Parts: sequence; structure tokens; C-alpha cells
Amino acid sequence: MISALIYEWRRLWSVRSTWIVGAIYLFIVGGLGAGPVFLVQEVNIQSWAGLYSTPSNVLALVALSVVAAQAFGHEYRYGLIRLTLSEYPARERVLLAKTAITIAYATIMLVIAWAMLGVIGALAGDRVSSHVQGSTLNGSRIPSLFDVFLWTIAYCILAFSISLLARNLALGIVLPLLLATLIEPLLGVINQVAKNRISWLVDNLPMTNANNWLNMEDAGSNAGLIFAAWVIGIYLLATARFAVKDA
Repeated sequence: MISALIYEWRRLWSVRSTWIVGAIYLFIVGGLGAGPVFLVQEVNIQSWAGLYSTPSNVLALVALSVVAAQAFGHEYRYGLIRLTLSEYPARERVLLAKTAITIAYATIMLVIAWAMLGVIGALAGDRVSSHVQGSTLNGSRIPSLFDVFLWTIAYCILAFSISLLARNLALGIVLPLLLATLIEPLLGVINQVAKNRISWLVDNLPMTNANNWLNMEDAGSNAGLIFAAWVIGIYLLATARFAVKDA
């Protein structure tokens, strides 16, 4: 297992897009975090909690999802999966290694992003304060650091799983974004027009529940559990398909 982890770690950092996408991710997080702080010449503009919640924005997560989707999508796209499976015939080891390294990469990038936001906050001086409510670009509630971490990992695993399930790199990147920004909001509008006739569907959509969980819009709901069930379910489906010796 150790050799499979080392192999995947080296593969990850040998791909040029890993570095490029990582830089883009930090640029997005830095821009979203610094923009509200430095564009307004007033004190107590942002709270530290609001500043550190910046990586939970979907735009930043899309960048990380590129690397997550590449874990399998890149190899299937260029036929490299055959070389990987020749070196490590035990598919469960390949899957676990890629999953672990994807989670490690997302965690490392998130920690770097938080460190960068800490520097931005320090440079901002009295514009960032712990004595104000603060704000986030995602909704009314500022998620905790642990929530931001879970959301980041879950989004990356979702992209990872979709690319493995569909054997398609682009789909793993685009589908979660479309669900969050277009498909699910559109279904919500259709549900209102249809007088809540498809509420059973809208109430159980993955990104809708992820948003509700982050913002605690319905504290009595199981939004977090529903989103987790989607992520785990798609991951298990992808695992079952990968077990089929088709590559």
C-alpha cells in the first residue's frame, strides 16, 4: 500500500496542471478574501471567521475539483490507467491510494489558503476584527473551519467519484458546478411553478442540501446527512464500476 501511495503522490506532483490549478485556487481564495477587505476604506469590515470561510466558495472549490477529477480522469483520458494497473493489479489499493492522496492534496491546499488569508488579515489591520459579525459570499451564516474542511473534502470526493464513474475528466469537473449553479436552482424554480409537486426531489438534491447545511437554513433538517449520503453513494457506485476489469 505504501508503494501505491508513493506512486500516486509522485504522479500528482509530476502533472503540470497540479501546480497551475493550485496557484489558480490560491489566487481565487486570495481575491475573494482580500476584495471585500481592501476595497472598502472602513474599519471592522470583516471578521476573522468570515475571512477564513472564504475557501468554501464554489469558485475556489471548482479549481480544487480539477485535480480531484484528474486522479482517474487524467489516466483514463490518456490511457495511462493500464500502466497503473499493470504496476498495481490490486484495484482496491489503487482506489484507496488515489482517494487518500486526493484528500491529502485538498487538505494541504486548504491549509495553505488559510495561512494566506491570515497574512491578508494581518495586512488589513483594523479592517478585520473579531468583534464584528463578518460576512461570507455563500450565505447568511459563516461556517466553522471544520465545516469548511468537510465541505472542501466532500466536494473534491464528489468530483473524484463522478470522473471515475463516468470515465470522463470534464464531467467530474463540470457536473458538480452545474448542479450547484444551474440545474438545482432551475429545479427549484420549476417546483415553485408546479406548486411544490416535485418537492420530494428538490428537498433531496445534493448541492441544495450542502448549501442548507453550510448556512443552517433549517436547523432541524438532515441536510448534512443527505449530502453525505450522495457523496458516499456516488463514491461506492464508482468503486463498484472500477472493480469491473474494463481497463
